[in-house]
Amino acid sequence: MRQLNFSQLRRAEYAVVVTIVVFVAIIVVFSALAGSQDVVEHITKIDPAVLTGLCALSLVNYFTRACRWHYFSRKLHIEVPFHRTLLYYFAGFAMTTTPGKIGETLRLWLLEKCHRCDYGRGGPLFIADRLSDLNAMLALSIIGLAAFSNYLWVIGVSAVALVLLTLLFLRPGLLIGVINTCYLLIGKRGARLFGKARQALRLTARLFNRRVFVWSLILAITGWLAECYAFYWLLNHLGANVGFPAAIFIFAFSMIAGGLSMMPGGLGGVEVVMTGLLIGVGVDPAVAIAATTIIRITTLWFSVGLGFLALPMALRLARQGNVVLERIP
Repeated sequence: MRQLNFSQLRRAEYAVVVTIVVFVAIIVVFSALAGSQDVVEHITKIDPAVLTGLCALSLVNYFTRACRWHYFSRKLHIEVPFHRTLLYYFAGFAMTTTPGKIGETLRLWLLEKCHRCDYGRGGPLFIADRLSDLNAMLALSIIGLAAFSNYLWVIGVSAVALVLLTLLFLRPGLLIGVINTCYLLIGKRGARLFGKARQALRLTARLFNRRVFVWSLILAITGWLAECYAFYWLLNHLGANVGFPAAIFIFAFSMIAGGLSMMPGGLGGVEVVMTGLLIGVGVDPAVAIAATTIIRITTLWFSVGLGFLALPMALRLARQGNVVLERIP
């Protein structure tokens, strides 16, 4: 996990602006193909109360994920007050659409600056957070398979790969062995770096015992299911006859596809897959594009906006170097 500084964060803000332009360009191209006037008409007829409700459901997701981060922190004996956890987690959303997972790195950087928690100690939070989200999305995709049985093999392959990856962190002996072998092969250079990597793997294993894993997965599924319901609500508001299981699958599978695309925030991958699946179940192309646009604004871009609201306060604390005492394990 690379170190950050204030100048890099400033450059990252410009990267967010670039991704906004890319998102708008994608929607414009899609709209032109489907009839831009029809797409705009569907978007403008959405009730403001519905938009407010969609954002409220997204807030449920953000809040439960922040609670999970705090839960993981306590299991690693990183004693940060809950209101600080909320601030750091939301600030990280500002960098969701930047390359290199800067959003997650920013949260760890804030822990280091404000609480003297180094990257080796906080790194497992990033690993557990990502794997928990992936497991939740996979579980939701399986729930929605009742409507999309043709994609069973895709989910099956993804499930096997994810289970194997999770097991590697649950039982980190193999990964630690790989690190030790690499250490010996390069002539025992970088002893401190390899030591921190081994420490991070051992700490990550604390977050993957049965009890912690189950509770974190419940929080993740609860949060993402709220956004799945928002997607279902939006589709029905636009007149698309899509059942709840189908909406769950389309949303969750699109998020997985976006993650696999390795693009910042899944940009491009999520939009293409989500629109394609909606059209595949008989939704009018203009409605599909309008629904994809709105749900991405009320989920992805809403979180980025909240992140930029939280970021100045978080950076002010980082500059001050305020330290809240932690219990060292």
